Amino acid sequence: MKSSEMNNERLPKQPVRRVNSRESAVRLPAQSGRDRRAATRYPITLALRYVVPNRRGSVAETGAGQTVDFSSSGLRFSADGPLKPGLTVELFIDWPLLLDDGVQLQLTITGKVVRSSGTETALRIQRHGFRTRGRGLKTA
Repeated sequence: MKSSEMNNERLPKQPVRRVNSRESAVRLPAQSGRDRRAATRYPITLALRYVVPNRRGSVAETGAGQTVDFSSSGLRFSADGPLKPGLTVELFIDWPLLLDDGVQLQLTITGKVVRSSGTETALRIQRHGFRTRGRGLKTA
């Protein structure tokens, strides 16, 4: 084996950047302040409904509230009262923009409560998606 081949084997391989990949670079906070979240939080207020399912799949608790802020990985919302950390919660948020200039959308989020204080609850998002709204469905 040539010495140049040996040197190449010892070097760690750099990941190949894929052109059509959905991967993105991790953003670090611009400054080392108190907020060290990896994703930027956006303050937006939207009405929501929530459901806390029990272990058997039926509904243990329901309520309404509004978003305080959210990012791609978490959401903070206010409601009638606190929800216990560790609970799985399903949120239903009427999206303010219409699809194809006329179809209502609903953002659905499933996540775990990470902290709660007073009427505000912070949720780590596990799943999310948009659904079209049919006629006769309750709004948030």
